[in-house]
Amino acid sequence: MIFLLVMASACTSKRVPLNDVSLPAPEMAKNTDKAWYAARFSLNWEAGEEPKWYLGTLLGGEVINPLLAQAAQQLTYWRVHRRAVRDQTGHVFSFIFYSSEASAADIYQQLQSNKLLVLLQQQELLKVSYDPLTTDLHRVIADTSDPVWPVEVRASWPLFMMGASQMWLAQIEMIKQETPEEQGVALRYKRIQEQVTELWQQQGQHALMHHLSALYAYQPVAIRF
Repeated sequence: MIFLLVMASACTSKRVPLNDVSLPAPEMAKNTDKAWYAARFSLNWEAGEEPKWYLGTLLGGEVINPLLAQAAQQLTYWRVHRRAVRDQTGHVFSFIFYSSEASAADIYQQLQSNKLLVLLQQQELLKVSYDPLTTDLHRVIADTSDPVWPVEVRASWPLFMMGASQMWLAQIEMIKQETPEEQGVALRYKRIQEQVTELWQQQGQHALMHHLSALYAYQPVAIRF
């Protein structure tokens, strides 16, 4: 039995600055030769409509998966991030990665020359922006994690999200092989998105939440709404 402790207010605890903690894994330490970079895809989201989630899934299957096949060894950490909130930022799919500046420049160049991305921009379905290469760099592994988390979570969370992102992309690739493409890429990825949603709704509790809870010894967890 898994018990969920619902808490209406956030608990407070002393936060330890990252630089004051000796982390056991060398890759968790500050590395002045690498930093966090990101390519961000702002997706068209019309007023009164639901987000076009299939566009992010399309980017995962047709842009990020092929990119990783070529560039994964250049990246220490990477992840995809999705959000859709009715604010100034809106609906955004992001590819976030930790690498050298040279590798980041190479990845940006590959994305800028991607024919599908060029077409999607011409159709005004998305806009692409890139984090600067040389200014305001986030060089510590924990820098792109939520700053309210304890250092142990901030420094290790990129490992979790990279694994989850790998799983999500692998599911897209497997479903893609079973989904016909005769009716065009948009319809194909709408169907892929539907099947990914079905996997999450039907299997996410056991395959993901249950086993994550087991990893942490089935202890109660605070859920804040």
